[in-house]
Amino acid sequence: MQQDLEKSANYPQNITRRKALEILKIQLSPIIEKTIPVTDCCGSVAAQTICSEISMPEHDRSAMDGFALTASETSSASVDSPIIFTVSGEIRPSSSGSEKTRPNGAIKILTGGIIPQGCDSVIPFEQVTISSNKISIFSPVQEGAFIRPAGSDVLPGETLIAENTHISACAAALLAYAGKNHIRVRQAPSIAVLAVGNELCDPTKTGPEGLIPADNLILMKALCESCGTAEVAISTCENSPEAIAEAIKRHSACDLIITTGGTGPGNRDFVFDSIRNAGGTPLFKGLSIHPAKSIFAFKLQDTAILGLPGPPNAVQLAFHTVIKPTLNILLGLPDIISSTFAILGASVKGAEEREKLILCHIIEENGSIKATPLNNRNLSSRKLMCLANGIITIAPNSGKLNAGELVQIIKTG
Repeated sequence: MQQDLEKSANYPQNITRRKALEILKIQLSPIIEKTIPVTDCCGSVAAQTICSEISMPEHDRSAMDGFALTASETSSASVDSPIIFTVSGEIRPSSSGSEKTRPNGAIKILTGGIIPQGCDSVIPFEQVTISSNKISIFSPVQEGAFIRPAGSDVLPGETLIAENTHISACAAALLAYAGKNHIRVRQAPSIAVLAVGNELCDPTKTGPEGLIPADNLILMKALCESCGTAEVAISTCENSPEAIAEAIKRHSACDLIITTGGTGPGNRDFVFDSIRNAGGTPLFKGLSIHPAKSIFAFKLQDTAILGLPGPPNAVQLAFHTVIKPTLNILLGLPDIISSTFAILGASVKGAEEREKLILCHIIEENGSIKATPLNNRNLSSRKLMCLANGIITIAPNSGKLNAGELVQIIKTG
């Protein structure tokens, strides 16, 4: 009966991971924008391309503490015949511009001070001899020496940050430097994670004997928050249709709900039908990958819902291959998944009709990347997860791949 219902379903089933991501990209939209102070924008995604309206620095400024002067007036200076300059005035970084008033005249200037009109170079304090209001110069000064020209950091019209780009600490500082005090960004996705299972207990508390701490909650919360999401709400959920439907409705204001467990074909796996009964529209059910083949997706009004299997290694693999790309879609990022190639460190075997995902350890040496599969039978899957910093992805029906061959990988750490 269940198989007959699946055959008549009007949603894709057992599709490739690429096809699933295409569906999610079509069905989901970047979340709303908001304007925040530049002091808080680091880690956010820019919602617009921001260009500078000014030159920075806006004037020629001194790069050293020293004396501003005209370089051509020092052309004959030597150790045996130094040129004497008369110093008048002082320019600090906060001073407005001033003008040189006499030949062979110099003005004391501090780092960041505006170069006065008539001057075209700066000589540092340590390169002159100072006597009262006179300085002696012992070698010619090059025109432009120790001056930061106007616009040398930023020019008018220059792009400071492109739309749909993560704002780094340095980019945030550049925005502030260019006078941008408020930035439009994508609002960080709000996420709820539900670990479904009667055998699970809150991992932050000591549960009754016989129950298992829901470590998937800790794993998924940390992985999501590492991608710049808002705080992630986590909770266990009783494995019953009523409890699952109620939990989905309770978190329906979130941008994304992630469930773990209860995705298999058994008669006690209620999650898929419970979400559908709560009003969710299925986007797909089942991926042609191994492991984590039972992943499914729903849309409930403006909320995306992704169901993952329960084993932690499958959850980790699913995060980097499906959940993280979904977060990137919600953030409006152009590259929803990033992969590269590496040299295989040990032989592996692919899967028939399915893409195979294998945790691996990546080492970069002498410009090349080596990916060694983690399949030590003496270590538990949880310990192997702790050693992994990448995933090898093997196309369906690839057969055996030998050490030294090129494979596609996703870096995870």
